[in-house]
Amino acid sequence: MGSPISKETFLERAQARFADHYDYSQIIYKSYKTPIHIRCTLHPVKVIAITPEKHLQTTGGCKYCLRASRIRMLERELQRDALIHPSLLEAASSPRQAEDPLVREFSLSEAKGP
Repeated sequence: MGSPISKETFLERAQARFADHYDYSQIIYKSYKTPIHIRCTLHPVKVIAITPEKHLQTTGGCKYCLRASRIRMLERELQRDALIHPSLLEAASSPRQAEDPLVREFSLSEAKGP
């Protein structure tokens, strides 16, 4: 079990990791494992309740920022795959795919899963 950290240590680590991305003015710090209330400065629509431990270990706790981050990662992967396998990109955007019933049936069954 780790040693407990103080509010000042937590704030220093949070500022180093997230800079001014979160507003820490409303926190009532009790311990590293007790939830605090913070607010994302990019998406201030909702107060985030998260433990200081999880806040420092994850992307911060804002679900809107997490979604944007995942979209950026997926777009990066798609661009990387398109550079490695350009024929896959051409096949996916081919108008023949929509016309061919076998391809369309395979695509639908693949989307539905087992």
